[in-house]
Amino acid sequence: MGKKPLSEKQIKSLRKLVDGKPLHELLLNLSVDLMLRGSDLLNLKVADVVSESGNIKTEVKVKQKKTGKTTLSMPLSKNSVESIKKHLMDKPQNEFIFKGQKAYTGKPITIQQYARIIKRWMSDLGVEDTSNFSTHSMRKTKASVIYDKTKNVDAVRRLLGQSSVTATSAYLGVTDNSALDLARQYSI
Repeated sequence: MGKKPLSEKQIKSLRKLVDGKPLHELLLNLSVDLMLRGSDLLNLKVADVVSESGNIKTEVKVKQKKTGKTTLSMPLSKNSVESIKKHLMDKPQNEFIFKGQKAYTGKPITIQQYARIIKRWMSDLGVEDTSNFSTHSMRKTKASVIYDKTKNVDAVRRLLGQSSVTATSAYLGVTDNSALDLARQYSI
């Protein structure tokens, strides 16, 4: 739970770095948009983002492995839509989006591979200590931005599919001090 989210600036820089690399473009954009745990993200299939008629879905719902609950319909950003358009339109519906290099297995990349990719991204961005970043960093990124802009822990809890505000507060690193800082900003 102690992994750091990426900043909006880091995401923008990464988009330039991964341009033209299908797996990386899709991983970056979909991981930020969908805020899924790594295992749920890596198990996405083309059918989850492209309809049978060949249209890119505007929103994506996923049944979470850990909780068994279905996420809210998460909207896809322009960046995700462009990545899907570029890399998935001719792929079979039942194919994994994040197919590993050993395509003959038909399996997606592993969580370990995903974590190594994130570490490499952070290193490419010039981050010296990449140990603070992993797959949870990607799940937290958009959630943290939304929380920072709205301070609405319950909304973020719902987006992440978590069951308690307490767990979400801990996940986002909302401390008693940050809560007190908010209280100090407002007087009635």
